[in-house]
Amino acid sequence: MSILKIILALMLGVVALTIVGKVRQKIAAQAPVGAKAGGNAKDPGLSAAGFFLLSRDDAKNPRVTIMSAPNCPSHESQMAQALAASLGAAGIPCELKQGIEFQFTDPAEVERVNKYMANVANPLVLVRGWAKGAPTAQDVIAQYNSGK
Repeated sequence: MSILKIILALMLGVVALTIVGKVRQKIAAQAPVGAKAGGNAKDPGLSAAGFFLLSRDDAKNPRVTIMSAPNCPSHESQMAQALAASLGAAGIPCELKQGIEFQFTDPAEVERVNKYMANVANPLVLVRGWAKGAPTAQDVIAQYNSGK
């Protein structure tokens, strides 16, 4: 039964990545030629704790978001639950979510996010719009306390 869940999760991941790719292609095709070359989005790079800016709109979210499938026995889900417990013990508000959704209208923003998301390990963790794959509790606490 767990093998079926893993296969289903992999299939859903492939479908999600395919949709993201198609959306990215469509946005890039519709962008003016000048926007493709220059772009307005500035890449702030990585934070001191190794997080990258995922969504500027999520900067005021007071809760740490940990991406994890509910009741999943996978190693990544176990890591997410352990991280949530550690953060809770440290007094940092957090939530486990199954999915997130962002809309980007600037192709440069899409390119910037894709650059960082290419090799992100699970679980993905967001702190005030900044993201990192499989961070330690210390990384999340440092990012949270930085105020970014």
